[in-house]
Amino acid sequence: MEASTLPTWRPEAAAAAVPGPGIRLGPDAVAWVDADFRGHAGYWRGFLEESPWRLAENFRLDSGVVRTSAGTFALTVHHGRTGAAFPCSLHTQYVAYPAAELSLVQDPGQRRLARIGLRVMDVAFRAWSLDRTVQWSAGLLSTNLHAPEAAQAVEEATRLISRRFPQHAVLVRCLNDLPGSIPPRVFLDADHHVFASRRVYFFDGREPGFLAKDTVRRDLKSLRKLDGYQVVGPDGFRPSDVPRILSLYRQLYVEKHSSLNPRYTRRFVERALAEGWLEFRGLRNATGVLDGVYGCFSQGDVTSTPFIGYDTSLPTGTGLYRHLVALLLSDVAERRQLLNYSSGAGEFKRRRGGLPVVESNALFCSHLTPGRRAAYAVTLGLIERFGRRYLEENEV
Repeated sequence: MEASTLPTWRPEAAAAAVPGPGIRLGPDAVAWVDADFRGHAGYWRGFLEESPWRLAENFRLDSGVVRTSAGTFALTVHHGRTGAAFPCSLHTQYVAYPAAELSLVQDPGQRRLARIGLRVMDVAFRAWSLDRTVQWSAGLLSTNLHAPEAAQAVEEATRLISRRFPQHAVLVRCLNDLPGSIPPRVFLDADHHVFASRRVYFFDGREPGFLAKDTVRRDLKSLRKLDGYQVVGPDGFRPSDVPRILSLYRQLYVEKHSSLNPRYTRRFVERALAEGWLEFRGLRNATGVLDGVYGCFSQGDVTSTPFIGYDTSLPTGTGLYRHLVALLLSDVAERRQLLNYSSGAGEFKRRRGGLPVVESNALFCSHLTPGRRAAYAVTLGLIERFGRRYLEENEV
């Protein structure tokens, strides 16, 4: 379906069509997306209009919305299929992804223990269907930004989902105590398991002290003198850039890092660019070809960067990644935003003033069978105990 044939969106008609709280999936849910929905109505409407796997090859789930008295939120239903991207799947995040990166563990003894632990968790996930989950307030981005009203919707959304999907656990990702998220305490008070997820890094552009860091000042100076490159703003992209934007993302996130990251399709980039799902910026070389790009997803005063890529075949000395980050940090400071810059490259981000925060996930399973509840309690308890200690004590 081409962008020009998309149905006209009329919020007033949608409001009249919505009788009250509930859950809808796929195209049937389009009428439940209103103009205030997560700040980006068009973004999630795209996932409802099309199968998620048309927008990312490894988004192997169903999309929908849950409407509560506090607001309307994205919803995804994962049936436990293997090979899904980590924003979709607990198994991918806690078993497959760590297993693929075991070679990064330097100590042979720790690596051996980690391999045994991951095998045990793999058996538990498969035997007890622990990857069968329904996420809400989940936009299928590597970093979810939660609307302020989500904290008031926890109990109602959990009740609606557990009744509609009695064989699925209820999951919410990307929890912390900073703006753009929901405090983990809210979920503990609502009978959820809360367990460590990853370490993320924040840059506070509202008080941009990071601009005084020697590394940031050096990178900004280098960016200004970057020979042969032009900074491309949101209005400087054209449809012919779509294949290159996709290639740059895949070179970094998929080929260099992991195929378990979202494998976006050309269709995703086409719609993201044409409909403003993400705000793109980049670096175009002297021949007019993009060599680096990133896309921001913002909600209020908080922004994230779920999409970034550069030409990894170019010499390391070109410094494309640090120049893209310099551009990003300058933009965040100018707009006085709080940047959630996700996980990974910990040393690089700390040297530029990134504030490390241990992020959590929350899961509700009280409606499931006693066996599955016990399996979740043991597995998630171990993840919280040992995962949080690892994230707090190690530089990641």
